[in-house]
Amino acid sequence: MSLAEVKRALNAGKKHAERNEWPEAVKELLIAWDAFPEDLNILTVLAHALTQLGVREHAIYVLERALQHHKPTPDVCSVIQQLALEMGFNEIAEKLGHQLIAMEPSVAKHYINVMTALNRQDKYTEAIDIAQQVLPMFPDSSDLWNVLASSVRFRDGNAASVVFYEEALRLDPDNYKALSNLSAALQGSDRAVELTTHALKLQPENPELHINMALELFRRGKLLEGWHHYAYRLDSRRAQSQNLTYTHKIPEWDGSPLKGKTLLVAAEQGVGDEVMFGNYLPFLYDEAEKLYIGVDPRLVSLFQRRFPDAMVMPYMDRMKEGYRYRIFLELEREMEAGNLEIDYAIPIGSASRFAWKNTEDVLPHPDGFLQPDPERLAEFGERLAHLKDKPIVGLAWRTGMSGGARKHFCATVEDLAPLKAIKDKVHFVNLMYSDVTEDLKQIKDQHGIEITHLDGVNLKADIEANIAIMAHCDVVLSACSAPGMFALSSGRPTVLFTEGSAWWCFGTKDSIPFAANAEVENGYEQSTFLELVERATARVQKKLGL
Repeated sequence: MSLAEVKRALNAGKKHAERNEWPEAVKELLIAWDAFPEDLNILTVLAHALTQLGVREHAIYVLERALQHHKPTPDVCSVIQQLALEMGFNEIAEKLGHQLIAMEPSVAKHYINVMTALNRQDKYTEAIDIAQQVLPMFPDSSDLWNVLASSVRFRDGNAASVVFYEEALRLDPDNYKALSNLSAALQGSDRAVELTTHALKLQPENPELHINMALELFRRGKLLEGWHHYAYRLDSRRAQSQNLTYTHKIPEWDGSPLKGKTLLVAAEQGVGDEVMFGNYLPFLYDEAEKLYIGVDPRLVSLFQRRFPDAMVMPYMDRMKEGYRYRIFLELEREMEAGNLEIDYAIPIGSASRFAWKNTEDVLPHPDGFLQPDPERLAEFGERLAHLKDKPIVGLAWRTGMSGGARKHFCATVEDLAPLKAIKDKVHFVNLMYSDVTEDLKQIKDQHGIEITHLDGVNLKADIEANIAIMAHCDVVLSACSAPGMFALSSGRPTVLFTEGSAWWCFGTKDSIPFAANAEVENGYEQSTFLELVERATARVQKKLGL
């Protein structure tokens, strides 16, 4: 290959990279790298392009090659920092960022990446402090305004962040990150759809934008359109904690009839999501010749009880080079040995996509879903017997989210004040996952509300206990968290609340179509948690006839 051809490939690769055309960029850059394997410029651009394609292990190899022959220059450190951010090594990214700032104090990108790393560690005030110091240096940096807006959003709430996102877009109307973030801050609004549509035109393969669009379409009951976008949620280009690759090698189900066919439904996302989407499993169980279900180990006994003729197995995850691989070991060994053939597989979040095409299609199964273990039911019946003189209300007021962002997605002790209206008419039972000893004390001191806590029960590890306790509750009142999903999936009268707009209402205002006896109080970003708890308490009163 002539020098002119190599230069042409390098220039073409750089142009494709500037336009975010990563497959084309890698194709050209590999040609240039083959001719000049030690060229630092080629190595760094190629590593960045490989990272954007989601093949991080190859990017790491390229960077290792660069570091064997070159000192850690700002270019190399910058690409390594980007990899660290994408693989979730936020402390490393923060430290690298400070080193880069020391080497190149006049480069805005270094401050932006440090702020991003700080945000991911819930250090929002530190990130805001950096922005305040450097904005006079880079007042026209759209990306700097965008990351500042995200810091403000998670520290102070969606409404407070909008003005900063708007400034980012004033400076660069095509900043797809700002478009996506402002859309998330305005979720449920027509503007959110407009912003995401614009961003997708700029970044048609960006998985986060597709997911944003999916949730907006689901909120509007446009399920048929939404499922296409929702398929991007497991994309390998997503962050380490979000991407997922199955190792089973079974063809994905295309919605064809399941009569006489076998189907693996594979777990994804969090345990609350598994249970929520699991409400469609009874329909598949009725239809398929044989159902195989891979779930969180904590759910195996519950799912096996509900689906006795299915094969229910736990998964195990392995992390490699920033990717998460999900393995159903028992099943895959049987397949490798030639003892088992499965026609199709589907992630559990997509299991209903071929049946749920609009709001009217989303229905609860007549036989329900989760059922308590009889022995555990009796055990907790005895432990709660002293509360049977009044209705029992199971209570979970926040999610397992940690850090500064939690206050914008969960109720606080102060927000539970409206429960005083029914405290003498009901008994409250704690359904929280985490240690809430201090919360329980504050709730009693501030509101005079006694919440029964069952000692010796690990509600996070023992989901069978969750279901058995809830079976004795007349109503469950919960934030939109795993306990709330357990309650509605076990058929308990359930009232949920969220400051936003629950996309899994699938086009309804406050009902949950796949759960017969559940409803949700949506805030649509216009209500405080205090107001939400007050309205949710009124719903509980109505359900109990108080």
